[in-house]
Amino acid sequence: MSVGVSVEVLGIKEALKELNDLDKTARRKVTSDFKRIVKPVEDAAKFLTPKTAPLSGFERNWKTKSGFQMFPWQPGKDKVIAKVSGRKPKMFAGHMTNLATFYIRYQGPNAVLFDMAGKGSVPTTAGSNMVRALTSFYGPPSRVLWRAYEQRGDQVVSETQKLIDEMMREISTRQAGQKTWRR
Repeated sequence: MSVGVSVEVLGIKEALKELNDLDKTARRKVTSDFKRIVKPVEDAAKFLTPKTAPLSGFERNWKTKSGFQMFPWQPGKDKVIAKVSGRKPKMFAGHMTNLATFYIRYQGPNAVLFDMAGKGSVPTTAGSNMVRALTSFYGPPSRVLWRAYEQRGDQVVSETQKLIDEMMREISTRQAGQKTWRR
């Protein structure tokens, strides 16, 4: 007796979920392959990140109103991470969240302030003097991640598209009953 199973994949997030259901090792391989693809962007971002405090005020102790220790500048604490998310998009406070599937994020205690201060959506309680100084020394926002991505963006997009195509072929192959992951 044979049983036919039909699965319709509507998008990349659904494909990731389907691949995870079929073979968790193959799903993890998608993440590791994406991290390999964006490694040049990560290296470029590390190069663009200052090794010492970018401004003298960044050397001083600074706690936010909530008590978070924002400064002194801690080189090496900020990281560029690559992620693959299969989380379903959700509506939160009138905004859609979890939209990205493949993404690179610059995160850490000082990352957002240094990288995006002056962009408008990032609050700069330290004032416009800091924004002017950061812009004059390091350029306009985004000072690290977007600049690093611009250097290798075409390559990242091309290789990520190949990865997605391979993932879709793998799902089709596995749904057809074959059990190999080709790479």
